[in-house]
Amino acid sequence: MKKKLQKKVYTTDGKVKIISTSEEDINLKLGKIIGPKFIEYRKQWDLANKMELITEFPLFLHLDMNQTCNYKCPHCIIGTPSEVKEFYDGDFLTFKDYKKIVDEGSDYGCPSIEPQGNNEPFLTRNLHEWIYYAHKKGFIDIMLNNNGSAFTKKRAEEILDSGLTRLRFSLDAATPETYAKVRVGSIPLEKVIRNIEYVLELREKKNYKLPVIGVSFCVMKHNEHELGQFINFWKNKVDIIATQRYLPPIPNEKGVAPEKYKKYYSTEQLNEPAINEFKCVQPYQRVMIKNDKIGPCCVSFNKDLILGSIHSSTIHDAWHSEKMKEIRKLHKDGKYYLNKTCSDCVNLYYPNNDTNKKINALNQSQT
Repeated sequence: MKKKLQKKVYTTDGKVKIISTSEEDINLKLGKIIGPKFIEYRKQWDLANKMELITEFPLFLHLDMNQTCNYKCPHCIIGTPSEVKEFYDGDFLTFKDYKKIVDEGSDYGCPSIEPQGNNEPFLTRNLHEWIYYAHKKGFIDIMLNNNGSAFTKKRAEEILDSGLTRLRFSLDAATPETYAKVRVGSIPLEKVIRNIEYVLELREKKNYKLPVIGVSFCVMKHNEHELGQFINFWKNKVDIIATQRYLPPIPNEKGVAPEKYKKYYSTEQLNEPAINEFKCVQPYQRVMIKNDKIGPCCVSFNKDLILGSIHSSTIHDAWHSEKMKEIRKLHKDGKYYLNKTCSDCVNLYYPNNDTNKKINALNQSQT
């Protein structure tokens, strides 16, 4: 019997949309599997997303542990090493660094962690041990995105026993031809599909309830014609399907997408009107640790909103720092455009947006 694709779509901020392929919302399903701690965590998450709650410690630790990938996708910052060098400082996170981060999170009862950013996580040796360490320390929502190329049968068995909660495969295509264009340097799409199908079969064979397994599709000009085909192919196979807006990895000197990245915008992004309001909720949810640097969000080109280093500060202190408080207030007041990094980020997500108009209007109102 084929699954009925759930019409309700879950999204935090409109950038990433999660479609549950079961009759049940994926977070309700996880609440039943994991129990009251997960349910309470998601209640706090929802309040944080409404900017109504500032927790004692971040609800989510997002770790960009290294910038190592076996693909060189042209729309991604990893595809241009000079850009990585410009926007990423510090050494890659070691297992010792990771344990320090996890231990602090555990002390404060932090529920969620993702040890993956602009990289391919399964290039990290013994990654399952990193996952298991967080699981053993009490993290209840542990997630990973990966490209599926390094996901062997052995690693499938290891990851099922690691305590991982959510596993997502980033594909961005429905056909081999498109896949080869958007996933440069990739193994064939058919092999990735077999890797995904194997872990799904193994999970069922071993009667594991977790991790929930999904696929994702970043909608771009080069692949937008395959979105429907992608959803139809995967809706009877995986637990979730994620679609997301394209975000160019860096801005140019004018705070908009450089020409080499503009061509990847989807038709929808190019044709939609400028937004009237935007409030980023990430500073209420998480910190992003890029190598050793602590920041308030996931944007890769952030150099100005650094809250500290794990080598000289605690995550707790960074979370309660004056700079973090200022960022939260800025977004709660709907004045993201007063910060250059935030302004550039919104302009990149919404290419018809013009922050300068908002700043000029503000200046005129004050004169």
